[in-house]
Amino acid sequence: MYKLATTLLVLIFAAIVSEPAAAADDAAILGCSREGVKVGMTYIRHPDAKKLEEAVGIFKSNRENVDYPAGTIIQLVPHEVMVKRTKAEFPNSNGWEFFILNVSGKTATVSARGDTASNPLGTCISCHGPAAKHDYVCAKGHGCGPIPVTDEQIAAIQNQDPRCPAH
Repeated sequence: MYKLATTLLVLIFAAIVSEPAAAADDAAILGCSREGVKVGMTYIRHPDAKKLEEAVGIFKSNRENVDYPAGTIIQLVPHEVMVKRTKAEFPNSNGWEFFILNVSGKTATVSARGDTASNPLGTCISCHGPAAKHDYVCAKGHGCGPIPVTDEQIAAIQNQDPRCPAH
């Protein structure tokens, strides 16, 4: 009995320790995509107001070789999110974890995550890689190549997020 209890405790501890860091920010990742500060067409969130201000400043200034603070959440469309973790967790993307979401009604679930997550155009890192000088964050005029949609189309996609309250 003691051996069984010890084994169970070890398995529970291993599950807790290996749980991705996303547990703390699931609501922000899975919630309304139009929350946070909007810069251009992109929404930026961070649970710490000071770090949010820092992240918004980095995004607005297009500064090179500056890392976003861990915990920054960046989202352009409802089905894709990137969250700044640590470089140790995601060394191939300078600490960014990418999420592909399935949005259905008022809920969303994660269908893919990590630095190997992908959408029909390819892996997230394949698009964001050219923006390495900008901490893998794409914006008009730097880093990533243009996406095949207009700002008006992006706004329409954002406004169709059923998790968000109506305007």
